[in-house]
Amino acid sequence: MSSLRGRSSCRRSISWLVVLGLSWVISASSLAGEHAHGEEDGHEHEHEALHLAPEVLQEFGLELAVAGRGKLALTRRLSGEVVTAPDRLYHVVPQVAGIVRQVFKEVGDSVEAGEPLATLSSRELAQARADLLIAKSRLDLANANLARERRLYRKGITSKREFLKTQQEQIAAAVALDAARHRLLALGMSAAEIDALLADHREVDLSLYRLRAPAAGQVIEKHAALGEFLRSDRSAFVLADLSRVWVSLTVYQKDLARVRPGLPVRVEAPGIPPAEGVIDYVSPVLDEATRTAQARVVLDNPDRRWRPGMFVDAAVAVAEVEGLVVPREAVVEWEGRPVVFVREGDHFEPRPVRLGQGNARRVIVQAGLEPGETYVARHAFLLKAELGKGEMDTGHHH
Repeated sequence: MSSLRGRSSCRRSISWLVVLGLSWVISASSLAGEHAHGEEDGHEHEHEALHLAPEVLQEFGLELAVAGRGKLALTRRLSGEVVTAPDRLYHVVPQVAGIVRQVFKEVGDSVEAGEPLATLSSRELAQARADLLIAKSRLDLANANLARERRLYRKGITSKREFLKTQQEQIAAAVALDAARHRLLALGMSAAEIDALLADHREVDLSLYRLRAPAAGQVIEKHAALGEFLRSDRSAFVLADLSRVWVSLTVYQKDLARVRPGLPVRVEAPGIPPAEGVIDYVSPVLDEATRTAQARVVLDNPDRRWRPGMFVDAAVAVAEVEGLVVPREAVVEWEGRPVVFVREGDHFEPRPVRLGQGNARRVIVQAGLEPGETYVARHAFLLKAELGKGEMDTGHHH
């Protein structure tokens, strides 16, 4: 009876090889054991194995690896949120009140440092510029008077008192011009713009104010419309430099002893390739409402895929252990036990293993797999499915 079943199984294996290149077989050692013990105790022992043609390995994307020792990072999962780095968030506030005459940028536009965002017409700025021009005229007149009084004083035509009075007036005029210049600098005009205004102001609109970007970034808010009156205490635009962002992670009290600056972090979000970073700060105090601390990870974001407001998960490497490490994907459950498919000659057998510590991607095998053995590291679930088909075809039940 045993030999009949063996021949039937072999014929069926040939059929699977022809169609798929993948077969359910009974190993030769199992058959030998079956013949050796079948007459003694009447028990049949069969050892599951799969024969894979090389083309099948390639077709199904099965990846093989050689078992070896390595280091495994033990991780702690934390949740968090992507936020704009505070030092890269710019609230652009007009330094003078005025009416919007032109708007150059909209939400979503990229800007460079110094690029104009909008143009305003400002009475305050017009008055400040006029004060500068008046102060310049008064200084020119005071300089001329001082030069004349100096000549007269040297010739003894005028008194020393008149000379000193004229000198004092010239100093006051110079101070007034300097004050007018600094006022314009405070209102956002550059030194070059002030010099240009002093050199030629005949065709200059003294009320014209250009609101400029303080740094490179992207417009994320706009509060300026044509004809609108903008005050000097409210943001007209908000810019953000998103080439680098922060990830703010929530750290519960039980994890504070393990989560510390300098630990590597893998940040993940649905639909986005994960990013690697390092914790550079953990808040020294807990939030009174949630009793949690915040850990900060700084991520480079050149392609802007990490968007502020996005929720993320992070794996913090809190410790490191060493052992025989395999991918999680290499381990599947078979007959209620974890197994790894190990190559034995031209077959792959489901080898029961004992697992140790692991993280989301890799795990340590403590027993059942030896260094140097070749195993299926990726898509092992396909072999498990074929084993299930083989059991149904041969009528075996475990």
